[in-house]
Amino acid sequence: MKLRLSIDVKSLYLNIKNDNASGHTATVATPIKQYNSWNDDLINIFKLPENINNYSKENIIDKLLSKSRAKVKINNVYIFDKISVNGILLENAPSFCMYVREEISEGYIHYGRQKLHYPISFKYNDIEVDINNSIVLKMISETLHNYAFIIEAFEYDTSCNLLDFKATIVGANSIPYSKVFVNRKGVGNKFSFVFNETSDSYDAEIIALREKLGFDNVSPNNFSEVMENNKNIANQLALKYIAENEGINIRLLTDDYPYALYDYEYEINNKKQFMIIRYTATKNKYFNLSMQKVRFINDFHENTKVMLITNINEQPEYHIYNQDKMNQCVKNISSVCYRDTEDI
Repeated sequence: MKLRLSIDVKSLYLNIKNDNASGHTATVATPIKQYNSWNDDLINIFKLPENINNYSKENIIDKLLSKSRAKVKINNVYIFDKISVNGILLENAPSFCMYVREEISEGYIHYGRQKLHYPISFKYNDIEVDINNSIVLKMISETLHNYAFIIEAFEYDTSCNLLDFKATIVGANSIPYSKVFVNRKGVGNKFSFVFNETSDSYDAEIIALREKLGFDNVSPNNFSEVMENNKNIANQLALKYIAENEGINIRLLTDDYPYALYDYEYEINNKKQFMIIRYTATKNKYFNLSMQKVRFINDFHENTKVMLITNINEQPEYHIYNQDKMNQCVKNISSVCYRDTEDI
């Protein structure tokens, strides 16, 4: 049986650059009980074995409480020595530690609150236990090719005592915090002028769009809106295709993170897959990808495909590209970044 523990979205992440004046660090904790209300997404934590001897547990609790300024107690300490990320096992990793902390100061507003903590830098070892959360997270980052990622849940497999970190890649390494979190849930369109990917397609798309939608219905003034509508059509077609080809747990990531490096993530045979969606009103098989997306495809070439939908406003056709097929395509470089480092 697999027990899923969903955590706060801003509580555990790596390789995201803080572009705020202050604060905005990972909270590394999620409430389990607060104001006499239980968090159903985390209640399963109490079904997990702690997997630790009493001697080590007492020493760990002493170490954790030694830096606490509040009146608290540690109720449970969980040690995991079999760890994976998105189903990929970490070889020769140290153990990872999580614990449940309860506020016990009577009269305090948060009296009775319990939180699940998963500190980024906690370290402890003795003759039987070797815990190093920092190294585990570093190994997870390396497994994900050091892209910016968020841990959205832990999943514990009771049959083999494996803790799987459910990671979502949200951008390139050092993506600004404001692009990941502030713009979630569709508000990223406030920055469409700055981060627009469709403007470079104007010359190739405008004639076909006008022929199919009417010459008076498409112009530079509404081109982005027309392309956004076609994007929605493409996403629905892609969703149908993935579902019909054994994809499960399908998620349109760009709904939550507009600047993600892929559009859809899904699972086939317990392995996470990625799909980048491209579309055109023409019958020409062409698509543009940023260098960041090309790099992502190279890094995750076994798990990533590009779906190109041609003739999208008339009789749409699917075209699927993996890395090998893309390498056979003719390529044009549309822009070059010049950087003057002479006086740096």
